[in-house]
Amino acid sequence: MLSALLLSLTLDVAMPVATKQKQSLSLGMSCALTGPAQEIGKALKIGAQLYFDNHNRHSDTIINLTVLDDGYEPINTVANTHEFITQRKVDALFGYMGTPTTAAIVDLISKHQVPLLFPYSGAAFLRNLETSNVINLRTSYDDEAMAHAQYFKDRGVKSVGIVIQADEFGLEAGSSTLKALASKGLAVKQTARFRRNTQDLAIALKKLLPLRLDAIVLIGTYVPVAEFINTAAEQGQEPWFAAMSFTSESALRPHLKQSSRAIVTEVVADPNTCQQPLCEAFRRDFSAAGMSKANRLHFEGYLNAYAMTLIAEFCQQRQAPMSSCIAQNGALISSQDPQLATLFKLSKPVGENSYIVPLN
Repeated sequence: MLSALLLSLTLDVAMPVATKQKQSLSLGMSCALTGPAQEIGKALKIGAQLYFDNHNRHSDTIINLTVLDDGYEPINTVANTHEFITQRKVDALFGYMGTPTTAAIVDLISKHQVPLLFPYSGAAFLRNLETSNVINLRTSYDDEAMAHAQYFKDRGVKSVGIVIQADEFGLEAGSSTLKALASKGLAVKQTARFRRNTQDLAIALKKLLPLRLDAIVLIGTYVPVAEFINTAAEQGQEPWFAAMSFTSESALRPHLKQSSRAIVTEVVADPNTCQQPLCEAFRRDFSAAGMSKANRLHFEGYLNAYAMTLIAEFCQQRQAPMSSCIAQNGALISSQDPQLATLFKLSKPVGENSYIVPLN
């Protein structure tokens, strides 16, 4: 009897204790890490990776993020997406940057039934029933354009010009802008276009500045937008300027040579002043990582990653196939989180669901 008891105790000590198996989720992110729009892609990546790194240290669901550079060129985005889907076998695509870049992969993700979460775009085609495998957090270009139009109307603007990046971003945001201005009775006197990833603004400047417009909407990335504002100031003109969140206040401001009557609509709260627990967590994590000068781009990436973990943990708990579970439940889970709803103004009406940031 004693020998049997000793044997039992020996086996208890010798037998290893079973540990809980960690699950993994693989994500692919394509964004600009080089080129004239790189500040946007780099900041979104930093914010997302910051949250995932902290999450992975304390969770049973490990999220692996692979980021590839596309330079904000659609042909590169398509190549990156092929690699993610066919070679890396990712569970989902995450945090893609831009309207022309996401437009180029819509058919591809539909064909392979791979979900795309939280693209950095307000395009309408990412928000219709035909792209039901796309999950958005940020508000649309329609929403931001309405905020611009109301801002102009409140300041007595009568004549407006539009400068448009000549691609899907310009097409989508330009259409939203025209609708919003018309709804407020504001006349568009002239429209001009320029090529993506260039500062080829000579024609736009020649067409718009002689008209002495009250306001100009600038639809493009931060470098050409800054170039237009700076050139107008050099020629003694100070109309109201408005740009959308894709331009990014934090990316645009350092390129301006003087104060101006410019605003940027942003879709997420300022991480340096907001008071939600996620704001405090972001500031703490950002500082602990040895970084300074946090901006909305960092914060949006961080919040996208937070939302992704909510969805991943939901799907893991139900032991559901990850890709299909994300596509079916992601939108509802992310939109019902009270902190995300507050920080992205998800419950506010059109025209009031953006943050207007003056650059003067």
